Amino acid sequence: MSAAPASPPAEAETPRVRFSAMHVRLGLVALGLLCLALSAVASWLRPDQAEVFSLWAMIGLGLAAVPVLIDSLVSLKADGFEATKYYMDQFVALAILACFATGQYATGTIVAAILIVGQILEEHTTLGVEEAVKALTRLSRVKARRLGATEELVDAALLRSGDRVRVLPGDTIPADGKIASGTTTIDQASITGESLPVDADVGTAVYAGTTNLTGAFEFVVGQTGPDTVIGRVTQIVEEAKTSRAPVMRLIDDYTRYYMPLVLIVAGFVLFFTREVERAISVIIVAMPCAFVLASPSAMVAALAVASRLGILVKSSRFFEAARAIDTVVFDKTGTLTTGRLRVLAVRPAPGLTEADVLMAAAALEAHSTHPIARAIVAEAQRRGLAIDRTLAINEVAGLGVRGGDLAAGRRSWIESLGVAVPESAAESPGASSLFVARGGGFAGVVQLADALRAETRETAERLRALGIEDFVMLTGDRAAVAAEIAREAGITRYRAECLPAQKLEEVRALKAAGRRVLVIGDGVNDAPALAAGDLGVAMGALGSDIAVKTADVALMGDDLRQLPRFIALSDRTLRIINQNLLWGLAFIALFAGLSAFGLVSPIMAALLHEFSAFFVIFNSARLLRFDELSG
Repeated sequence: MSAAPASPPAEAETPRVRFSAMHVRLGLVALGLLCLALSAVASWLRPDQAEVFSLWAMIGLGLAAVPVLIDSLVSLKADGFEATKYYMDQFVALAILACFATGQYATGTIVAAILIVGQILEEHTTLGVEEAVKALTRLSRVKARRLGATEELVDAALLRSGDRVRVLPGDTIPADGKIASGTTTIDQASITGESLPVDADVGTAVYAGTTNLTGAFEFVVGQTGPDTVIGRVTQIVEEAKTSRAPVMRLIDDYTRYYMPLVLIVAGFVLFFTREVERAISVIIVAMPCAFVLASPSAMVAALAVASRLGILVKSSRFFEAARAIDTVVFDKTGTLTTGRLRVLAVRPAPGLTEADVLMAAAALEAHSTHPIARAIVAEAQRRGLAIDRTLAINEVAGLGVRGGDLAAGRRSWIESLGVAVPESAAESPGASSLFVARGGGFAGVVQLADALRAETRETAERLRALGIEDFVMLTGDRAAVAAEIAREAGITRYRAECLPAQKLEEVRALKAAGRRVLVIGDGVNDAPALAAGDLGVAMGALGSDIAVKTADVALMGDDLRQLPRFIALSDRTLRIINQNLLWGLAFIALFAGLSAFGLVSPIMAALLHEFSAFFVIFNSARLLRFDELSG
């Protein structure tokens, strides 16, 4: 895995090494071609001294063969995606040795030059795809205005937890932390993929790699370098880049039989034609570069696109898993809904007003962080009501809260306190109800509901367009609420009042029935179900370690439409890989046939091989143009 973002010197070492190795290879090829040119000049000036120009040609072939032979030895130990840069040298070495053994020094030198220069271009083209992934690392390599006795401009890697940093409009935020002063809007698209900026003020969490758009603010550093969200995302993406998808392992399994097969075919060509050049051409065009690059180049491009869209994929094998999904299991709260309750209605008892009920409820809930409490306090503030924040309260977990002569909670709990709740104060089928008592009597009821995400129905339609028809919603909420949400979301199957263990059982039952199950939730209380599915997707994972750790795929933002986008990207990635394999096989079969009939020389074979390799790379690079609104 590459160095962490906080260590630029170590990261910068790799390009220098690659730059030096590339120049050595090009230098040796240039010297080889120079020797070949001297051989041609010698044969023209001294046609009677065949030994001289033959010696120059042999030296040229030897120089051009050095990097090939070295890379062939390296490829014996290379693994994963890195092996694709060296694996082909084993075939190149075989072709060059055949030219050397038969005295075709000029042909061998030119073939070596074409293939080596082609491989260098392939590496740089493939690295261009990888560069889209490595752009994540550079997001954290910025300068920071650290505040102390004076303001100083320092590298982000030098920041420490507790430092105070000023951020001006247009600056990239250098570390994770919380705003201490100022208000602004922040573009988080580099992490979440969402184009709309978010408003931020005192207490709002900010993340490294995001961009400050409007106001200046100061924040206190929490995490830096590899401990930031962008740092953890970068590390996971780097690990995913080197992971082996099933299709890649399948190709590896068959590759071991490929070289013996090629040698057998070349042997038959040599036996029946008695022409060494034809056999050499067959070996060159049969190099399986297209096969070896078919999957890794597409997977790296797909990872780059997913990162751009704010979709964190922990292994390339999950692209294949996503394509096979036929059932999606949704959590309700925070996934299909916003997870933020809102007050639908306030129904006071006779003789009281809505303001009386809301002020009583807000006084009890003012110091609570429960979603119901936040919704009630927000509604009271929106109406401009005074909230008594001095009330001493006693909370009964899961039932309600009381303080002074006030109480609020479930109907059964309120009635257990001796409060008579009239039959007319029935619970609404599609809402949660908070019953309020004052002075020992019934004061009223506050009805709340979780709002359905605006994109939920659109997401279901897009998933159906991708061929996924079976949707299941699992929730711990009441059946009436679950039915209403399922109806609005366009989901026909649901199970209400589920505990985490029951969600797990439901997922296991679906898998036992032969379904390929994707589970999407918030990554916290849904962790068992996420782990049990064929593919677990965490929703709104920005800043959540639990979501990133428990899920196979993490949607960094809160846009549910990212799910069909990821599945559409997975489908397109597998189609690109299949295209690469099909075209690679077609090219090899066609060119090998032409070589066997003597229609392709070794030099032309080298050019045709490079054509097939570049075709695969550029076909994979088409994924980089994946429309973020697709799916």
